Amino acid sequence: MKPRFIERIDYWVESLLTLPKIALLSRIGLGKPKNMFPMTDAVLLGNGPSLKDFLTNDRAFLEGKSVFCVNNFVRTAAFSVVKPQYYVLAATDFWQQEEKKGWQEERMRIFDELADKTQWPMVFLVPVLAKKHEHWKAIIGRNTNIQLVYFNNTPVEGFPGFIKFCLNRGWGMPRPHNVLVATLSLALMMRFNKIYITGADHSWLNEVFVTEDNRVFLSQKHFYDDQLQTATYNSKARPMYVGSTARERKLHEILQKWYYSFRSYWQLKDYAESTSSKIVNLTPKSYIDAFQRQTVKELELND
Repeated sequence: MKPRFIERIDYWVESLLTLPKIALLSRIGLGKPKNMFPMTDAVLLGNGPSLKDFLTNDRAFLEGKSVFCVNNFVRTAAFSVVKPQYYVLAATDFWQQEEKKGWQEERMRIFDELADKTQWPMVFLVPVLAKKHEHWKAIIGRNTNIQLVYFNNTPVEGFPGFIKFCLNRGWGMPRPHNVLVATLSLALMMRFNKIYITGADHSWLNEVFVTEDNRVFLSQKHFYDDQLQTATYNSKARPMYVGSTARERKLHEILQKWYYSFRSYWQLKDYAESTSSKIVNLTPKSYIDAFQRQTVKELELND
């Protein structure tokens, strides 16, 4: 535990360093995204392996709630069944030129399938930096059911009050090193009363290992692994890369990335309490330690 005065110095430094990032990366006038649908509660579907059981046993829980989906969800059969109201992409890799062979083509398939499969009104939320890149806009523009909304995903750090100030204006969010951090930030900005999270296993610590030649491998398991067995998206162990580059991450870089993700959840818990929003994690055995845990059965018994 840091001494209090050291902690305050850290907050000051982080807050001051965040200001130029906002000035350079954020569109100040963009504001917060708005809730476009009449539902007051939301369910955020992560792509962790536990989502498979949720969709099999508890899909009825989604009724009457706004559903947020992320990343490769559109490439599964569940997309046309769930019919999400919101779809979120947050990683810079989607907009920048990939150095890793085959990855750019895999990313583009997400845009193609969104355009082809979305037969209901849906809001597509993407970072404002994506506005500079034209290659994906024409694809999404084929489908008039999709409403495009930009958001600022500038990482905001510092005093808790400063983070809340920035979130309230949509200037940025706690470090979105994971798409679920960005999605939860957006749902909180929209002021949903209750936000339920499922498919957020985050159990990567059990899946990382170092080889004898000091390469770091990770098995990133998803609920759709039996559907998308491609060279890019599967549950087999592979290195993690730095952004859109071909450089493999070192172990301390991977652990740092996870540190920021789990810290961001605690910052968002603090923000949720200030807005009177309630966050409930429905994911069994999830590694996220910030939010209240409940099961769908427990919620049904309490109603």
